[in-house]
Amino acid sequence: MKEAKLTLKQQSDQQTVVSISDTVRCGGRELLIVGGPCTVESAEQIEAVASRLSQHPIQALRGGVYKPRTSPYAFQGMGKAGLDILERARNKYGMPVITEVMSVEQLPEVAAQADVLQVGSRNMQNFELLKALGTTTKPILLKRGLCATIEELIMAAEYVMASGNPNVILCERGIRSYDSFTRNVLDLGAVVALKQLTHLPVIVDPSHAAGKRELVADLARAAIACGADGLIIECHPEPEKSVSDARQALSLDDMAALVGSLELIAQAVGRTLPLPVARRAQAAAVCAPAESETALVQFDAVARLAAARANIDAIDQEICALLQKRMACGTEIAEIKAIGDLPVKDTGREVIVLTNVRESASDVEIGLALEAIYKTVIAESVKLQKRVLAESLKLPPQISKQTLHKLSRVRALRPNRIASSTTVI
Repeated sequence: MKEAKLTLKQQSDQQTVVSISDTVRCGGRELLIVGGPCTVESAEQIEAVASRLSQHPIQALRGGVYKPRTSPYAFQGMGKAGLDILERARNKYGMPVITEVMSVEQLPEVAAQADVLQVGSRNMQNFELLKALGTTTKPILLKRGLCATIEELIMAAEYVMASGNPNVILCERGIRSYDSFTRNVLDLGAVVALKQLTHLPVIVDPSHAAGKRELVADLARAAIACGADGLIIECHPEPEKSVSDARQALSLDDMAALVGSLELIAQAVGRTLPLPVARRAQAAAVCAPAESETALVQFDAVARLAAARANIDAIDQEICALLQKRMACGTEIAEIKAIGDLPVKDTGREVIVLTNVRESASDVEIGLALEAIYKTVIAESVKLQKRVLAESLKLPPQISKQTLHKLSRVRALRPNRIASSTTVI
């Protein structure tokens, strides 16, 4: 592998970032998420896919127009008509498109309309095609062969780069094994190795690795956790009706849910999810023209700010859900206190809660801030408990603590009489 002079890292921190469009890159802090059908089937299909995916953190659209099929009688793709459909979707929704090129003869036509040229697993060692791709300036998505070693994949990338094109993205898509339960075996060890050995971006195709849609989401999450720079996933408006690879295609709803589930994992490994295309366009609008270095820095700041805010939104949803559970416990506590003739406000318990909150913080200042927040939480919990008890006794919520305490005791002793009376006070 010493001959891979252009592909292997020369320094430990060397990392290539491949630009796919003015706003979409692969290999940086932001993950690349690509979605779409295995095969372009119609304009309506691609319209449905692009319109939905553009609302989520998915930057690019995939779809095959020339399909390598095991059977010569299977659907081989729409060809030029499919490229036209993808191009219209790209222009309408601002999503760059990725599609496969299978031969040197197809290269000029596909390169004229696609943003990224995909080399399928069956063509990873089609060396004449690799050399021809090296003469283009378009990014190349190079998928690992069905039985290819890591070294063979690296040397295939070297063919492209040695011919003049440095814009190569590697893709792990599973390798053949003796086990037929999954279509292939997703080699996440190869992802880690490729990230250590090469400076090229590495993405993962969990769809072809799994062969079953119910396995795709977990494999996708594992890929991001182990350091992949992105994902390319098959999805379809009606997966069961897909003309190819129907069993592994996700629905558009499942695709959206999968991407949403990546947020915390990406954050844990120091990565961010992209902005949805619509929000990315809004962010770009506040910047100067893209040729300006200042504009690029500003755009990156706007995009990162939006991603950070998206993280906060997701965390806030979790906090709100937990607070609702906490307040629900307050309702239960109110009922228990009423039955047990216990006071609504327990100062000793408040001290314990506030101490636990303060001591759980990573530093003193954060602990004090959390303590202040929790004082409000406790106060609202006490109000809720008073309201619950008052409503159960059909009394106004402004009732005094002493009266509540007294009536709770009476209610515990004679619940039927209290419940039936509307003139207790």
